Amino acid sequence: MLAMRPHAAENTEILWDRYGVPHIYAADRESMFYAHGWSQMRNHADLLLRLYGESRGRAAEYWGGDANLQLDRWVHLNGVPDRARSWYDAQDPRFRKYLDEFARGINDFAARNPAAISPDYRVVLPVTGLDVIQHPLRVVHFGYMGSRARMTNEVNTLLKGQRASGAEEPDELAAGSNTWAIGPARSASGNAMLIINPHLSWGNTFYRYMQVHLVGPDYDQVGAPQVGFPVAVVGFNRHTGWGRTVNTIDTVDFYRLTVEDGQYVFDGALRPFERETHTIKVRQADGTLGEERLDTRRSVHGPVVYDENGTTIAMRVAGLDRPKMLEQWFRMGEARTLEEFQAALRMMSVPMWHANYADDRGHIMFVFDGLVPRRRVRDFQYWAGVVPGDTSETLWTDYLSFDELPKSIDPASGWHQNANEPPWLMTLPQVDRSKYPAYVAPTGQALPQMRTLRSLRMITEGPKITYQQLVAKKHSTRMELADKVLPDLLKAAAGTEAAQVLARWDRLTEADSRGAVLFQMFVDRYFSAANGGMASKLRVPYDPVRPLDSAYGLADPASAAAALSAAADDCRAQYGALDVKWGDVFRFASGTADLPGNGGPGGSGLFRTIAFARREGNKYYAASGETIVCAIEFARKATQRAECLLGYGNATQSGSPHLEDQLPLMAQKKLLPVRREKKEIEANLEMRERF
Repeated sequence: MLAMRPHAAENTEILWDRYGVPHIYAADRESMFYAHGWSQMRNHADLLLRLYGESRGRAAEYWGGDANLQLDRWVHLNGVPDRARSWYDAQDPRFRKYLDEFARGINDFAARNPAAISPDYRVVLPVTGLDVIQHPLRVVHFGYMGSRARMTNEVNTLLKGQRASGAEEPDELAAGSNTWAIGPARSASGNAMLIINPHLSWGNTFYRYMQVHLVGPDYDQVGAPQVGFPVAVVGFNRHTGWGRTVNTIDTVDFYRLTVEDGQYVFDGALRPFERETHTIKVRQADGTLGEERLDTRRSVHGPVVYDENGTTIAMRVAGLDRPKMLEQWFRMGEARTLEEFQAALRMMSVPMWHANYADDRGHIMFVFDGLVPRRRVRDFQYWAGVVPGDTSETLWTDYLSFDELPKSIDPASGWHQNANEPPWLMTLPQVDRSKYPAYVAPTGQALPQMRTLRSLRMITEGPKITYQQLVAKKHSTRMELADKVLPDLLKAAAGTEAAQVLARWDRLTEADSRGAVLFQMFVDRYFSAANGGMASKLRVPYDPVRPLDSAYGLADPASAAAALSAAADDCRAQYGALDVKWGDVFRFASGTADLPGNGGPGGSGLFRTIAFARREGNKYYAASGETIVCAIEFARKATQRAECLLGYGNATQSGSPHLEDQLPLMAQKKLLPVRREKKEIEANLEMRERF
């Protein structure tokens, strides 16, 4: 296919492989960004334009509806459009040009392929470099971090008089991930290896990933941007790579204000609010546009995000003063050495996520990365709740430096791992948390998710790990919680049919595993938060000094047996048998494909983490969990070995053949070889586009 090329340099081309992955070869970086924007439109045009419309704060204007109006209010309340303009102006001129070219690629695709875009979403066109900045700003700072859901949770906790949880055990549907790095001391080949394995929602949301291969001057990266992002947020080049996990970093604080006579109290004096009025347009059912007035107030902390029944709350979000988040990710992607990667991290503009690094020189590094506010008082637990807003003692204005963040470089253990727990278990022996301020992260004293313990157990098994073992461990469906409590449960329920089924069970959640459904129904009933959670029900409490030799058994076997009996009744009523296959109940679906699933909840100790939360009848479908999975072995004197899979497919656009083509491979726990050389790509070519 030959495309017109008013913006891309001559000889720029996109080689589309058979799984819808674009391999972009560009003569200059501007053209690389242009072709990347074009590529995202081919695979995700409707989703990308919808996300950009939402990030403008104009979703209700374009499409109407209460949900869109709520979203627009949040965008304008937090000043996203104005902040985006200041961020755009603050970019390095060369990098700003890259963003403009990404936008031009989007617009040119739309101009040349109008029929490929749903009429509902054409209203967003044209887009600009400002949109390319504004969307990631909205997603990261007010989607991941300062979200409406988080505000609601914090305020409800305050109003109910509850103590903040400290978020030591992430929700299975919350943004999460796994990542491993294996150094030469642990690697059977002597080469460093890396697992990239983020867990996010599967739907058509801002969490959606797309795999891309970008080749330009001094740039050759395989990575995964979120749709609408012009740069990859995880990935690897021919020398280095990194994975990420959501870290237990507190980048958002909520302040309770004391309001008197329309002003707020701060350090003993009254201060006026900064006030603004916004007009939000709202499309009505008949197609006409109505208007809603939104009056906003800001204290020294940030915008007032809640004001009801005498309770006034302002929100402060870290990183709004660090406009080069996208450039930092780009610099991370081009780094060829540990020192260059560290230099990229020192930009301190990406506000959250662990960075788990490996390279072809055998270095591995793990950093509790992000912008930790430099606080004056108290510990993490204190800051996890709403704090007083009437004193400067709680107002932070700076962040810890890169050198002050918890990290590990080339540890004697030869490995790093994380599954969203606090950073102290990134390797063993544990990182000494006494060297860091108490507000940096939770203490690590509480029972972590069973997924973390499963990760630690697998990475410490055996003296060395081969590449094949790395991939097999990544796909492990063994349930750590079953290993910890099933012996006691079988004794307590001896003689019952349920115990007989569980005794025969392989403790895996493979598609044909029998007994796993029954056990998970028992777990959901007995260890639920509503029933007191897990830690108090274990016979041997969790010991953070001995994480793998504690937290097991049942403290009250009789009550556990009763819960199993009730779970067995439910299982029999829903499925007609206690030994129903896991894959008959838990399913993978994308496009028109509907396949038996494997893996399961991280809370039950599945490293192959899938949250089957979408229910249809008595079946449950994957709604979150495994997204892009990559396994890389770096080598200086040999060819890099790398395999990846994006299970839900590399496209969302209606009619694409890539909505479901990777799902069968996911069901088989297979990865696809990463093809980097043109000859290999051309042998597996679906389409070529030249500019």
